[in-house]
Amino acid sequence: MSKGERNRIKVRVRTAMAAQTLLEGRYLGGRPPYGYALRDLGPHPNPAKAADGKRLKGLTPDEQTAPILRRIFAEFLAGIGLFAIAEGLTANHVPCPSAHDRARNRHRSGIAWSKSAVRVILTNPRYTGRQVWNKQRTDEVLLDVDDVAMGHTGVMRWNARDKWVVSKEITHEPLIDDATFEQAQQSSNGADGEPAVNTSSSAPATRTSSAA
Repeated sequence: MSKGERNRIKVRVRTAMAAQTLLEGRYLGGRPPYGYALRDLGPHPNPAKAADGKRLKGLTPDEQTAPILRRIFAEFLAGIGLFAIAEGLTANHVPCPSAHDRARNRHRSGIAWSKSAVRVILTNPRYTGRQVWNKQRTDEVLLDVDDVAMGHTGVMRWNARDKWVVSKEITHEPLIDDATFEQAQQSSNGADGEPAVNTSSSAPATRTSSAA
């Protein structure tokens, strides 16, 4: 009974978050994407959360990183590969995303730009001014497939693009236009011999998953 109730709550929460993203374009938390910073939009629309002092947040272009974001798209559409873009940014002493925001990325080294960091930026629809939810999920994976008693651990994985929830309307200032983003998506398929978004699963024993 407890498991059934937990699943019902999970479904209700997921449905509400999807609707808030799709119809309202509400920012649902987490680290702001590279190129943006958070701004205060006033009291939270939920009266209970507003009473606790919680505030509604939104995205606004970051003066330091927004120009770098546009540079990445421009170089990629000019035919420069992901690795070359990353190498160029590092050579120019441009802080990578984790180095720029150390408070939210203490678990990362922040040494240099990586090809994967550039790829994540190029495939993020948020830069067109739309809100996105359900890009990632947490899978419960057995620590040892031969010893179930050891339990599970959570592993973050990308969801397929058709599972992403994207707001219908523009909700914050775009850093690139729709045409530029679509052109980057067409060019990124197979860029550097790898897919634009990695949806493969390498762990052998996955039990359940939940949206992130």
